[in-house]
Amino acid sequence: MKTDDLIDALAAGLQPAPPARLNALLLACAAAGSVVAVTLLLGVRPALADVLSSPTTWMKGLYTTGLAGAALWLSFRAGRPGADTRAPLVALGAIVGLALLWGAVELITTAGDERLAEWLGRTWTICGRNILLVSAVAVVPTFLSARRLAPTRPAFSGFALGVATGGIAATAYGMLHCPESTAAFVATWYTLGVAAAGLIGAVAGRFALRW
Repeated sequence: MKTDDLIDALAAGLQPAPPARLNALLLACAAAGSVVAVTLLLGVRPALADVLSSPTTWMKGLYTTGLAGAALWLSFRAGRPGADTRAPLVALGAIVGLALLWGAVELITTAGDERLAEWLGRTWTICGRNILLVSAVAVVPTFLSARRLAPTRPAFSGFALGVATGGIAATAYGMLHCPESTAAFVATWYTLGVAAAGLIGAVAGRFALRW
């Protein structure tokens, strides 16, 4: 058999390999782990059914879910060599910017003697810590969900996965435990907690995502 014929025979029927994706099952495990962590470590709020009927609770969950979703999109793009990450970065920045704007408007329209309480709430000193605590349970499955990807910037990809972890954890924490729902509180202290998870993820990514 001629060489050309051999090559043609070997190449016959070959199909392009499907692009690698984040593992949805592991991400579901991260979400479930966050719920379990909140329930066992922090406790579920009394009258949870009434809490979940409040629109402000769902707006808080929508924000943190949006952070997680944008960060997972960024993680996916960052895990494909040469892929453009600008769109998910813009989406992530827009979500944070909208929350900060909403929080600022809320403070401006609040009476001066009530603004500090509106911003700090009762739990500002422990909010970020609790998000990181829950993130510690979600971080392993979230990072493992990206094991089929090929990030060329491990620290950047680790940051994206860390923000995703923080967003997942913050959603469980906010929906099940945290009593704060003002836009100013969420935009400040939730964002800082998720950002801290992102920074820790960036450090971890330098080692865990090298290939």
